Amino acid sequence: MVGSKMYNVDLSDTKTKIVLGVAAAGTALALGGALYYMSSSESETPSGSADTPKNEPVTLKQEAVPEAPKEPELTPLEEADKRKAAGNGFFKKSDFEGAINCYLEAIDLYPEENPVEKSHCYQNMAAASEKLGKPEDVVKYCSKALVLNQKYIKAIQRRATAYEKLNKYEASIKDWTAVCLIEGPEKSMKSGYMATSDRVLKAYGDEKAKKLMAARVPKLPSHTVINSALDNIHMRDFHTTTKPEALENMGDKLYIQILSDIEKKEYDVVPDKLDKAISEEPAKFLNQLRVLRGIFAWVMADYQTALQNFDAVILDTKSYMRLKVQAHIHRGEVYQAKGDKNRALADYNTAVQLDEDHPDPYLHRAQFYLSIEGLEQAIKDLNKCISLDEEFAAPWTQLVYGQYQMARTMSPSLLDEVFRNLSKMQEKFPNVADVFALYGQVLQDQRQFSAAEEKFQEAQRLSPDNVTYKAHVATLKMMAENNFDAALVLLNEAHEKDPKCDFVLENLGMIYIQKQMYPEALECFKKALELVKTEAEAAHLSALYIGIQCQWEVCDEYNVKPVSLADLQDFSQMMTAPQG
Repeated sequence: MVGSKMYNVDLSDTKTKIVLGVAAAGTALALGGALYYMSSSESETPSGSADTPKNEPVTLKQEAVPEAPKEPELTPLEEADKRKAAGNGFFKKSDFEGAINCYLEAIDLYPEENPVEKSHCYQNMAAASEKLGKPEDVVKYCSKALVLNQKYIKAIQRRATAYEKLNKYEASIKDWTAVCLIEGPEKSMKSGYMATSDRVLKAYGDEKAKKLMAARVPKLPSHTVINSALDNIHMRDFHTTTKPEALENMGDKLYIQILSDIEKKEYDVVPDKLDKAISEEPAKFLNQLRVLRGIFAWVMADYQTALQNFDAVILDTKSYMRLKVQAHIHRGEVYQAKGDKNRALADYNTAVQLDEDHPDPYLHRAQFYLSIEGLEQAIKDLNKCISLDEEFAAPWTQLVYGQYQMARTMSPSLLDEVFRNLSKMQEKFPNVADVFALYGQVLQDQRQFSAAEEKFQEAQRLSPDNVTYKAHVATLKMMAENNFDAALVLLNEAHEKDPKCDFVLENLGMIYIQKQMYPEALECFKKALELVKTEAEAAHLSALYIGIQCQWEVCDEYNVKPVSLADLQDFSQMMTAPQG
């Protein structure tokens, strides 16, 4: 020890004594101690006094340096907080690896009775990993945080974002669902959580829809869907006065039978007969058969077969002009169903150019514009369609629907005109069920429930096989009376009558959600997904399916209440464009 070492030096030179003394005691001075010079360990006389023989060696004794006051020992909690604070310092300096190491040390130091503090460190490690571009580590550390602190919103939110970056959409949706349910609708809306959740749901739905439609096995849909498709075209383009007995080719004879089957709405036998007729290489009605085969393939979501038939008609130089027009119209519908808006619009435009006096191209182009909220262009085309055929009911219903959407979104002053047009349309087409159904939907949206129910009942009377009208009444029961049991009875009746109606299945699923019957709801959506014919419909239902599945799991895992049906779906926006 420096304090106990003895130095024998000649002190006759005062300067030398001072220099040597300081040098020898440098270590002690640095520690805050002081040097004392003594002639010997037994003498109290200061060294260098008159009693000391001159030039005689003396002993210099260095006393022990007093110890500095000790800092009080930190508790494990205090030491952990200190390491966490150090991690925060590294984080602010963008030394994210250093921050992670400090947070790990803090986690080891925190007592077991401090799980929340540990969870904060794990979440901070996730934040540092996020800065380092390591989403896998973000998921790992957030998951550790949530084991310790289950409803830690910041960790759930950060993990949801990381899952999205890893293209694990289902896991991301589940976490965003948890955030929204824990925080509640109002706060989730203000914080942007719901908007983010919707964005991830859409991405998932779009991805799922493409895979689903690619693997889809063609299946004949509800007769309601087929009726809607055929009601939107002029079947006169396919009619013939030729009698079967006047024809020699079996394919041409079958064509006459197929027209009769369609008129009698015996749709189940039509696809096979169309294939059989075309295989016979008919001499007279080949292109008519191709267009009809394409239409039935389209409603069955068999896009490849539909496009092959429409392309064949378009490329055949011997095709009648009106058949070419129909082929372009329906090829446009296929492209629209596949999400290819540019090709769809190009086909609709070509159909108009081929025959400017044919009403059908204007109707279908208008429906396309309605789907992309091009209301003004849609209304212009619908007016043109009506001017070419005033007795064609489909453009009238679409026109009033377009006017109503414009009144709701752009100009409420148009609402009076909408109701006047609804009344005129009802007088002009007293036997067209869709006219009354549209009237009922507008009244329902305006919360005139009694009047709306009357219109839906009349639509059911005019077209008892169309179960969508009963589904509208069920929706009305929910809105007007909050009577979910009555709605469930109506929808089950509709489903029993037409098991292939995806509109009924979707609404039935929504009722089951409200009653917290999640397995039944998911089964309905699963069946509906097997029936949709467009990628947009598949994306919507796929998002709805995973959203409900995640809500079910989150409610059970986090012990939170599900959202109400009003939170899930604004029924005033459930009204869809009538199908003619």
